[in-house]
Amino acid sequence: MVKIKFLARFKDITGEKEVIIDYNGEIANLIEILTEKYDKGFKDALFNENGELREYMKILINGEDVRNINGLKTTVNEDDEIVIFQTIAGG
Repeated sequence: MVKIKFLARFKDITGEKEVIIDYNGEIANLIEILTEKYDKGFKDALFNENGELREYMKILINGEDVRNINGLKTTVNEDDEIVIFQTIAGG
């Protein structure tokens, strides 16, 4: 089972702090499953108009940014922990 934690904006979008899903496969397909579960606003928050992960959005698998692994083709395995959140910048 994969544990997915939602922080900040995604906690508001999903109405949940975390969810556990039986899943093995690429992170891109998992995002599609989450989009179906939580509505289009979930995907719109993550991706820009070109379908690319927004620069300020983070998807971590076991503490490592998917951008540093294999991007959206990163494989999610049983017992992985995923954290999805928006980084905060200020000035």
